Amino acid sequence: MAADFIHRILRSLQGTFVPTPVAQPAIVDNLTEQPTPPPVRERRIDTRFAVRTPCVYELVEGHGSDASTILGKAYSLNVSSDGILLLLDQKPQSRQLLNIRNPALQRQRSLTLFEVRWSTHLPVGTTHPRYLVGCRLAFGRFPYFLVQRQHLDRDISGLSL
Repeated sequence: MAADFIHRILRSLQGTFVPTPVAQPAIVDNLTEQPTPPPVRERRIDTRFAVRTPCVYELVEGHGSDASTILGKAYSLNVSSDGILLLLDQKPQSRQLLNIRNPALQRQRSLTLFEVRWSTHLPVGTTHPRYLVGCRLAFGRFPYFLVQRQHLDRDISGLSL
């Protein structure tokens, strides 16, 4: 008899009951170090072309009158409308400026500065460290000497890493 009564009450209340959120007790964690998730890289959607050619770079260190340049050799891997992926022999800092040129293909010297956006150490089996460096055009015209027919392989925009 009591069960029938409870069922009638529940049927009459059906649809009118709105559950209130129950406050969850705070979880106290005594760990001092929290692992940080790896940063999510922005993927560009513009067309990238595989361009493999050696080039020379000048890395600008410091600001103002204290600025100095470091010369080195690089190898371009791919280019887009406003960026380039390089293989360098030393690790640049993020937001550092980089001038790229190829004396064999570029007749006149022009100032084209790229801003380093990210760099990653490549664990290859050589004694010399190598770094993948993603750069974005910061000043000047894009160095189209890199995109010459003999160096341009194919559109690689659809490939995933």
